[in-house]
Amino acid sequence: MKNHLYLFLFMIHFSTGCILSDKKQTTVITGFTGGSVVLPCSCADPQSTAKTFTWQFERSVKQWIEVFKDEKYRGRLVLFNESSPKNLSLLISDLRKEDQGYYKCMTERQSITISIELTVKGCNLVQNTKSTNDVTGYAGESVVLPCSCTELLAKPEQIQWMYLIKETYLEIYPNEKTESHKKRVKLLNQTTPGNLSLHISALTAEHAGVYYCAVWSQRVTYTLHVEEKPHIYAPISLSTHQPSHQTQELASPQQPHHTPQYVFILLGVILSVLLLILLAFIYWRCRGGGNVKKVTSNEEELKGEQDNPDDVTYSSVVHVKTASTPAHTENYPSEHTEYAPIKVKY
Repeated sequence: MKNHLYLFLFMIHFSTGCILSDKKQTTVITGFTGGSVVLPCSCADPQSTAKTFTWQFERSVKQWIEVFKDEKYRGRLVLFNESSPKNLSLLISDLRKEDQGYYKCMTERQSITISIELTVKGCNLVQNTKSTNDVTGYAGESVVLPCSCTELLAKPEQIQWMYLIKETYLEIYPNEKTESHKKRVKLLNQTTPGNLSLHISALTAEHAGVYYCAVWSQRVTYTLHVEEKPHIYAPISLSTHQPSHQTQELASPQQPHHTPQYVFILLGVILSVLLLILLAFIYWRCRGGGNVKKVTSNEEELKGEQDNPDDVTYSSVVHVKTASTPAHTENYPSEHTEYAPIKVKY
């Protein structure tokens, strides 16, 4: 009996199908041109499954059409019910301004619907406040002509860059219809949809002129001037003579002078040798100074003795006997007595 009751309740639940969440207020969702948006819709009961459901768009007042039957949505719609039966949400990609409006999600129980208001923001070009938009570039280098949408997430449905040649504007992006711009132009930043700035590489004098960025009826105009890259001039010498080799080297700062490494090694060796010589000289002075002082002192003493003869005195008389002196002679001095000088140092 209990099993029959469960089966009966399951049959009732299955027969009722998907009952949508009852939302009395309309949900407002905002998207950007070129982007994607998801319109939410799901069953209130996670166990229920919708037998049939549809998404409709209000083309005009009280006129609704199914989005899957409208050619303008071809290839841009995706449903999530295959992976999740209760999820009936709708994904719209590559949004356009004409996608803006009211949508509603309905199942077999049409008494309950989900209403959504979709707002799609497009690209409005940022206008320059200057009366003239002049851009200067240098020959051989690159230049950027700025152009962007007020909403950087908004990708314009159509973008053109035009170039004035002989009073006629020719397209240079996305189609390069001038020989001078082939393979030289591209949008600056592909990752930001609203950045439409144009990058021109390898500038030449032919690229000078008038350009404009166009999104539908909106335009931003620029005048490009191409100049030669300024040179760095050498300093002017006040002398009337021919500049020396050193002055000519200073006139080319693009080639800085680098001292070879072996020069530093040579200087280090010379300084080491000089230091060793200095130390040897100091050592020689310390070792030989005492001997010089001693020799000098001896020379001074000898010189002093020669200069002072008064220091020499005679000692007591010493007599020397000769052969003619008789043996009985008294110890008196005779005429043959000689005196020997004796030095006495005081």
